[in-house]
Amino acid sequence: MPRSHGTRRKARSILTKDNVVRGISYLLHDYKVGEKVIIDVDPREHDTTPHRRFHGRIGVVQRVNKRTLKVSVMFGSKEKILQTRLNHVKPMAAPEASA
Repeated sequence: MPRSHGTRRKARSILTKDNVVRGISYLLHDYKVGEKVIIDVDPREHDTTPHRRFHGRIGVVQRVNKRTLKVSVMFGSKEKILQTRLNHVKPMAAPEASA
């Protein structure tokens, strides 16, 4: 029997999150062009889900639309452009200044 070669293949551990309680604050963040974000695939929404190979990677916001972001991710020596919704990215925390 031939195997499936879909985009969600071998992604069970990445695309399952147990008992995730998440509010809506992640949708209210105002992203700006040039800001660094972390690709964090949200398994609850399948629309505009980035490929599993980009999960956990850091990208730079190229364009901000009403519901989506265009994010540039370096994959080896190539630049890949992802178009994804806001719930599949999270802002990268700024390094804290030590006193």
